[in-house]
Amino acid sequence: MNGVLKNYRGTIAMIAGVIAGAAVGALWPSAAHFVKPVGDIFLNLLFALVVPMVFFSISLAFFRMKARKQIGSVLLRTLLSFAVIWLCCGIVSYLSTLMVSPLGDFALGQGAELKSESAAGGNALTDALSVSDFPQLFSKFHLLPLIIFSALIGLGAACAGEKGERAASFFDSGNEVVIKAMKVLMYAAPLGLGCYFADTIAVIGSGLLEGYLRILIIYCVLTAILLFIIFPLIVRLARGRESVRPFFTHIIPPTVTGLATASSSVAMPGNIEAAEKMGIDRSVAQSVVPLATNLLKGGSVALDVIKVVFLMTLCGQTTAGLLPAAGIIGTAILSALVSGAVTNGGVTGELLICSLLGVRPEMAGIIMIIGTIADIPATLVNSQSTVVAAAIVDKKKSKDNAK
Repeated sequence: MNGVLKNYRGTIAMIAGVIAGAAVGALWPSAAHFVKPVGDIFLNLLFALVVPMVFFSISLAFFRMKARKQIGSVLLRTLLSFAVIWLCCGIVSYLSTLMVSPLGDFALGQGAELKSESAAGGNALTDALSVSDFPQLFSKFHLLPLIIFSALIGLGAACAGEKGERAASFFDSGNEVVIKAMKVLMYAAPLGLGCYFADTIAVIGSGLLEGYLRILIIYCVLTAILLFIIFPLIVRLARGRESVRPFFTHIIPPTVTGLATASSSVAMPGNIEAAEKMGIDRSVAQSVVPLATNLLKGGSVALDVIKVVFLMTLCGQTTAGLLPAAGIIGTAILSALVSGAVTNGGVTGELLICSLLGVRPEMAGIIMIIGTIADIPATLVNSQSTVVAAAIVDKKKSKDNAK
């Protein structure tokens, strides 16, 4: 029990800080405005660390994939399974927001004030994927171009042979340094987020608190639907009816491990073992599950859909319709993919959501709280989705061998 509390102490501390901040914002608005600079300083430091973290993490990841020849043999072979799970999680989550709005009848109605100044003008696709000058890459407003640039640098280092090894060593060292710096900064997260949230509640109103409670309820119900209906259905379609019972039987130990440790990465060995016991080919289990642990993040996709809808509703934007749905689900998948590829990249995904929606980066602080309160159910879905991905890939491999 003490071990479980230790693993979740950071989450508990942040939630306590947010609750304290909400109380200050609701009861003493003037005091909330006074502590706002503390929250702003914390967020500014956080955003400053995100940019080098993205560069080092993505460059190193693509260097390693190219060096190990995984880009063609593993990554592309599993993309189909990832896409199936991403779409299932995204669509189910989006439909849940249509049935129960995360913010209910509450909306800020001041969308223009939340717009980012950098979002105005230009071609939307060009602005989202590229910048016109090199220094603009290293900005919290241009994370997607930075990710593309970092991937190219990582691939270039892998193609450079021995000279590229020195660059990879630089990426590795830089990545480790930034991760440690981020860990030190996160000790101040309860205070920083608490002060930021106090001012947010003072400005927006306590209706935002009801929205967070609604989101937690919605996501818990959504988690149950994914774990007990959608994932078993995918396993049945991929490997047959007889695979559903073994899936439920063998997935329990790694699920409990992930729940107790608050980490789907720690549950990875158990998920590999569960996949093998289900009859999935060992080579598939040992390659797909680790890759899915880092990149798939099915639970994060479902949660990021809710984050996007939450922000859009807060800004007074419409979320109903085929085109908004495609944009919401696409943004959520991209955010989850980026946050999975970048070490400790939750805030990176949230910044990317703000960037793609064209809202001020400071709004990432509001949706960071969603990630905190829904961390446990999201971890469960992330963990189990890795085994589901392996089941899809193994079925495809069997067909290929039969030809």
